[in-house]
Amino acid sequence: MKRHHILKRTFLSWLLVLTLTLACVERIEFDIPPARAQIVVEGTITNEPGPYTVRVSEGISLDASSPESTPIEGLKIDLYDTEGAFEALTETAPGTYQTGGFIQGEVGKSYYIRIETPDGKIYESTPDTIEPVGEVSNITYEYEARTVEGLLEDLPADVFNVYADGNAGPKDQNFFRLRFTGTYEVLTFPELNETRPPTYTPYKTPYPCSGYVVVGYNEDGSIAAGGRLLQVDECTCCVCWAEQYEPAPQLADNQLLLNNEYRNIKVGEVPINNATFYKKYLVELEQMSMSRTSFEYYKLIKLQKENASSLFQSTFGEIIGNIKGVNTEEPIIGLFWATAIAKKHIFIDKSEVPYPLTPIEVKPFRCYDSYPNASTIKPEAWQ
Repeated sequence: MKRHHILKRTFLSWLLVLTLTLACVERIEFDIPPARAQIVVEGTITNEPGPYTVRVSEGISLDASSPESTPIEGLKIDLYDTEGAFEALTETAPGTYQTGGFIQGEVGKSYYIRIETPDGKIYESTPDTIEPVGEVSNITYEYEARTVEGLLEDLPADVFNVYADGNAGPKDQNFFRLRFTGTYEVLTFPELNETRPPTYTPYKTPYPCSGYVVVGYNEDGSIAAGGRLLQVDECTCCVCWAEQYEPAPQLADNQLLLNNEYRNIKVGEVPINNATFYKKYLVELEQMSMSRTSFEYYKLIKLQKENASSLFQSTFGEIIGNIKGVNTEEPIIGLFWATAIAKKHIFIDKSEVPYPLTPIEVKPFRCYDSYPNASTIKPEAWQ
């Protein structure tokens, strides 16, 4: 009993100390002016046929409730080359501006954009030159068994590591980017969709794009729970091609070269599961020439992406780009850059996976709603 009283007294003493400590904390309110929204610009011109696209948005503030940036509409954007030709861009979607085909990018020429806002502010990019590009000579892949920590046990997370060989280009000093894009075919079953009203038996509601209708109705005209599915047309939302993108830009310069060639550079990873290898996986690699300005810009982006999760990351420098105000000091960041592109692709067949995979998951939805970056448009390279 005595011990109980001592513990009780100790607890009350600590509670009193904590209460007094908290009572002494005075909240200080700082009058901080709202941050000015920065304009963010991203655009490219290549040696391939257009259209060439420029996207303009507002930067996301730290206290923003949504991670989505706000597109900036109603801008006047012109594309110029340094020989005097120019073309006005058309706004094809909110904040997205495209050329109409008058200007075609050429190796050796320099290009820049001029942006004018509705209130008369003018911004201009520094001219960027389309440098000659080398080529990707070979793409290889190698299986790697991996696991990730699950709730109760380790889970498989196997991959194919993808590597590339190639030539950097004809110049003594070459900067370039190796852009990795993966594509895989998926299948869903939108005819199996059901509506589940509270306390009622679910009833079949196939998506119209599935090509199926329900045969069988109740006396009041409602769909019968046991109605039969009947196919009356082809499905236009069952098969999609989903894309996977690199997590950060893959860059290279002379430090990675031997006799102006690169060997066995890792350019990406292909996750192995029953969706990515429902059939096969397309690896597309673009070698993109860069000026030093665009190389340094993407180098900072790469460093920030790779170290974003570290509490102890060092400061790599402010990402600004090559666009500045002509008649304004309003902040703007971003890059309009010029590049020549060389492409190569390979397929990794399902048979390359060293074990059998389970069938693809039965998802009763439209395919483009079921997988990230999925579309019903078949890629040009798909065979």
